[in-house]
Amino acid sequence: MPSGSDDMIQPLDRQRIRKLLMVQGALLCAVTLAALFLGKAAALSAFLGGGTALLANALFAFWVFMPYRAQQPGALVTRFYAAEIGKLVLVGLSFAVIFIWLRPLNAAALFVSFFLVQVVSPVLAHGLARDTQRSS
Repeated sequence: MPSGSDDMIQPLDRQRIRKLLMVQGALLCAVTLAALFLGKAAALSAFLGGGTALLANALFAFWVFMPYRAQQPGALVTRFYAAEIGKLVLVGLSFAVIFIWLRPLNAAALFVSFFLVQVVSPVLAHGLARDTQRSS
């Protein structure tokens, strides 16, 4: 059985991942600029909170969507769980570093920005999946 396209992530999936990360990056910029009205500390806190979410999601996407063989679904599931654990560790360490070293810290801006950037991914993924089903 030829393994051709089974070994690589599909171009459509790669485009979706890139699009999701780009939208999250744009949202990060918008939230940071909006927080600038609350002051420099709020803007920096918002940037670091949203940046943490974006970096964690990029790490997750890179790890999960590396080329894989479709004949090994167990390996993909293992990779998925390892990527999620890695993402959680990265977020935890990032927040620890931010809380220890960033003075002054605007915790509200940090967490609101993190939440907004983090929530965009599943909402967009759901919308993209729905659009793909309509076009099929």
